[in-house]
Amino acid sequence: MPKPFTLLQLSDCHLSADPAAAYRGQNADANLARLLPACRLLAPDGVVLSGDIAEDGSSQAYERAAALIDGLAPRTAWIPGNHDERSVMAEVFGAVGFEAGPTLEWGGWQIVLLDSAVPHRPEGRLDEARLAPLARLDEERPALVFVHHQPVPVDSPWIDKYPLVEPEQLWARLNSDFVRCVAFGHVHQTFSGENNGIACLSAPSTVANSQPGMARFTHDPTGPKARWFRLRPDGRWLSGIVSAG
Repeated sequence: MPKPFTLLQLSDCHLSADPAAAYRGQNADANLARLLPACRLLAPDGVVLSGDIAEDGSSQAYERAAALIDGLAPRTAWIPGNHDERSVMAEVFGAVGFEAGPTLEWGGWQIVLLDSAVPHRPEGRLDEARLAPLARLDEERPALVFVHHQPVPVDSPWIDKYPLVEPEQLWARLNSDFVRCVAFGHVHQTFSGENNGIACLSAPSTVANSQPGMARFTHDPTGPKARWFRLRPDGRWLSGIVSAG
């Protein structure tokens, strides 16, 4: 039986040009570094950075992020979030071989990277051009879709104000016969749900998370986290959360 493909999703790192800068009372560099040993124990085959890797869109933030996760997996891919600068991100990450997709072939799965970021806006959108990769998918193979903004409410009012706008445009193009999951970041908490027969899973932040169900961001003291997936070529899969030791 083929070995499953282990995919690690890192999200909402919020690194700044100044490595000493605080984000919600936490140091982004230190918390990412604290999480990575537990991530390495998973021996990931691929990493997806699902947005807000930088807080300020600076090249220094992306360069340090790339250095911190260097060697974590043979392949790394990325999508921008609302705090990122797409062009700077593309230049820095492209120089170190990180992939932008929009569709990758990993472990017998189709990994789809959809860019929902809108410059200078906290909410997300997917126009026809950004949705186009979904029309080219092979229905005979399983697919995992990544997007930064949440395509379903996560029942936390502070972040549900800034969702993926008009998510029905996305859901209308997803076929539950082969699309297994939509994975996202942005919400700074662990969330598990379902829509139209497709799993909806968030990756919590590598720097600061909120307790779920809150009107305002309310610090979760359990520390930085990430999400992992184990993907089998026959479409079976598992997912869970990894936390800093």
